[in-house]
Amino acid sequence: MRLKNFFFMAVATIFLMSAQVEAEQLKAQEYRQILTSESFYVEYDDKNIKRIVAQDSGRRMSRTNLGGNYRAMVSILNPLGAAFGSEKYPEFMSMNGKFYKFIEKDFALMACEEQLEDENLNPAEGWGTIYQSLSLPNELAVFNWHDKFHKVPAAMSEPIFIESVKKVIDGKEYDCDRYASKIKNVAGGKSATIIFNLCYDKGELALAQSALSVNDKEFEINSLVVKKILAVVPSGDFKLSGKERIHAAGVGDMNDLLENPPFIGRLDEIR
Repeated sequence: MRLKNFFFMAVATIFLMSAQVEAEQLKAQEYRQILTSESFYVEYDDKNIKRIVAQDSGRRMSRTNLGGNYRAMVSILNPLGAAFGSEKYPEFMSMNGKFYKFIEKDFALMACEEQLEDENLNPAEGWGTIYQSLSLPNELAVFNWHDKFHKVPAAMSEPIFIESVKKVIDGKEYDCDRYASKIKNVAGGKSATIIFNLCYDKGELALAQSALSVNDKEFEINSLVVKKILAVVPSGDFKLSGKERIHAAGVGDMNDLLENPPFIGRLDEIR
């Protein structure tokens, strides 16, 4: 009887250990809940470039830090970019179906959602990348693949959790959850697999990596250092007074040539 109990306990222990290996990290579901909610704040480094993406009060906002200074996207209005310094206003914002590109802290261009498909939109203003600017990167979008700002080819499937493993990266060991996304060919068969490694240090997400898997070998696509994932945007991190001057996006007319975008109104006047 004792031998039977011992055997049962041994099998149960092995089963539990295997289940733990095959389960996501404890914090994964919390991150998923945060990034699918109406309020979140994400800060990460992408090749030493600091990026912040946030959702708050119906607004999606983002900002990029280049060399210690926040800079707006280069445009015909501002060919050198606007030095943001220590100001914490967004570079890009979406609110109520409208998209904003801040050139200065109190001056932004605006395009309505339906305008984004307009071939006359001034290409120098970079509206073609607005969704990418406001989206989480693929490596973190694993937690919210169907976010409306996250655009990927239809042939790329939603990543599915496959296993948890320990990985040594740059001499440090991490607990990594692995997810696989299949890319289908024209015939509907699998042509490639993208692997996402979300790596945890002491229970907190620290690295997010993507790699192309070919013949059981992985070739790195990108690697991010995750700094913060919060459920609330830190107070004052995206400063907007509502008095910012909003001008119309360029539509290929004389105003573009004269760098004189039509004035629409103040931010808090726009509905």
